[in-house]
Amino acid sequence: MTTETVIGPRLSDADFFGKLIDTTRPGLEAIPALVEQGNFAEARRVFAAEARASLQPDRYLATIRPNRRENTYTYPGESFEEAAERILRLELISCGVPMQFEGDVDWFANPTYNQYKEWTWQLSRHWEWDVLAELYHQNPDERYAEGFVKMFQSWVHQAVVPENAAGNETLCWRTIETGIRMGRPWPRALHVFYQSPHFTDDVLVDWYKSVWEHGWRLRNFHRTHNWLIMEMNGLLHIAILYPQFKDSPAWLEYAIQKLIRELDTQVYADGMQFELSTGYHQVNIRNYLLAWHTMAAYDVPVPDAFRDVLEKMHSANIRLMMPDGRLPDLNDGGWHPVAGLLDDAVKHYPERADFKWVHSGGAEGQPPAETSLAFENCGYYVMRTGWQPNDIWAFFDGGDFGYAHQHEDKLNLLLYAYGRLLLTEGGNYAYDASEMRKYSLSTRGHNTIRVDDMDQNRRTAFYQWLGQPPTEDEVINLLNSPNDAAWTISDAYELVEATYDEGYGPDAVRSVRHQRKVIFLKQPPAPLPPCFIVIDRLTPADAGTHDYQMFWHLNTDAADIAPDNPLAVASSDAGQANLAIIPADHPGLSVTVITGQEDPWQGWKSYGNVQGNHLPAPTADYQWTAAGDQRLVTLLIPLPAGEPCPVIRVTSEGDTLVLHLRAGGTVNLKESDYPVT
Repeated sequence: MTTETVIGPRLSDADFFGKLIDTTRPGLEAIPALVEQGNFAEARRVFAAEARASLQPDRYLATIRPNRRENTYTYPGESFEEAAERILRLELISCGVPMQFEGDVDWFANPTYNQYKEWTWQLSRHWEWDVLAELYHQNPDERYAEGFVKMFQSWVHQAVVPENAAGNETLCWRTIETGIRMGRPWPRALHVFYQSPHFTDDVLVDWYKSVWEHGWRLRNFHRTHNWLIMEMNGLLHIAILYPQFKDSPAWLEYAIQKLIRELDTQVYADGMQFELSTGYHQVNIRNYLLAWHTMAAYDVPVPDAFRDVLEKMHSANIRLMMPDGRLPDLNDGGWHPVAGLLDDAVKHYPERADFKWVHSGGAEGQPPAETSLAFENCGYYVMRTGWQPNDIWAFFDGGDFGYAHQHEDKLNLLLYAYGRLLLTEGGNYAYDASEMRKYSLSTRGHNTIRVDDMDQNRRTAFYQWLGQPPTEDEVINLLNSPNDAAWTISDAYELVEATYDEGYGPDAVRSVRHQRKVIFLKQPPAPLPPCFIVIDRLTPADAGTHDYQMFWHLNTDAADIAPDNPLAVASSDAGQANLAIIPADHPGLSVTVITGQEDPWQGWKSYGNVQGNHLPAPTADYQWTAAGDQRLVTLLIPLPAGEPCPVIRVTSEGDTLVLHLRAGGTVNLKESDYPVT
């Protein structure tokens, strides 16, 4: 590749036609002589004619699910046609933030208030081209083609491929965007617009040059984790859809082998992608499916490993699913409706009745045979009474930190009951430097315990691991090893117990060991409804005093301290399910309900990973200071709409929990009656 060019594509005609094209292909045989003559204008014409003749738009476009709207930002109420008109006037939206360009798009711009880097990076994913291509395919209005070509030319001229930059460097050529472009918006645009008079021979040659530069960069500068799957999916698409390149056969073999290997090194035996994020779990599934569809359409054998491992990953989505059909927002995840994630699964696995049941909203198939279950390798645990919308569901994080996109939230608990999520968390937020982003990552943004005003810090050990990463075989062994949390399922109760002992604060000081046990009483003594007992044991490493904070984030409109118990917090939303939180009496324990506080940041939840998408969330902040071993018992009672809480107070007498009833009398429960079996 030459270095003199400052306007892209970087490839010269001499290099492109003389070195990189397979001129043995029928229709390209004349190119070597034209190169020798220096007749590059004719070489462009010959190449463009062969390229257009080789495209099979019906074949490629059949791989795209109709009306698929992926990563397309629109204004509230904006139709797809209105979005296209906005795009044509160069009012583009990245990361939810719009910018109006004049003349040409400045692909290095950043209009965000805090220079959020993702805005510029993600602008070069080019999903706007996907919008224009879909509408042009439906109605060949040449304004769409003209607008697309104008944007392509401005991008390819400005965004010169770097010659030696790491995969996560540069504003327009991060390898994640490089792979995304090649895996969907660019090939779709090519197969729709290639016959438009605006897509001239010169434009087409620049396009193919740039695609080769994409392949070269993906082959030589790819990264790891979910990025690698997007990168290899992009490389695979180049190799299949652009057979004119000499490198395409080698690129295809390389991409397929990488994708096969990553199924071993990125997926736990229980089906979870190793970043342990409900968002990036879908990123891997989606990119494997994109590769699968294109391989099948072009008669490239699909590896058996794709089918086998993706089935486990689809199953993991169902196993995690809340009663309302959504996934929990774990780590940098999202509240994704599961039904839509199974559009391909029901075709690939017609024998799976549970896939059909979820995908059809219960109209076909059968729900899973199990209710509660453990992800025995990664350490996620799900407790539920059943699969109907009013059933009770809880999620407990008792396992690994994950390999990326992690939150400091081990022992976190989420709770859904009677048609409503009751215990939530800070959630996922834009990847900026805001207080909300810090909160979403922190222990204080989750339902667990802080020590001495410090968060959990598993990240320190993780980055030490990055300094000398394990071998692939060591990773595979970890992904196939059982987690050390304890788990019990029975008809009457369920129990999970796990420990956090990896340190707190910036230095990850191992000052206190935190063990949490959650007991789900499915058949409690009358008059109790199904409820949860959370038992936290804190074991200091020294004889000094420590400050403790325990948080519970309520997904309700408001929550208040109960008038008859200064330690009890309950929501009281009319016409909806509510939650009562009642800790046992404990020396020095107090509680404050914090909602939407900014100094320090506390009592928030996000509703998407776009800047500004966060709302106040009433959060019970329990605090106490003590020396020595601590045992704090908390009763969580989900309540159907309009039902009063039957318990007003909890006391603990040794092994016995005494629940004081609103109607008078008590219910006694013994922790030892609920053993780990």
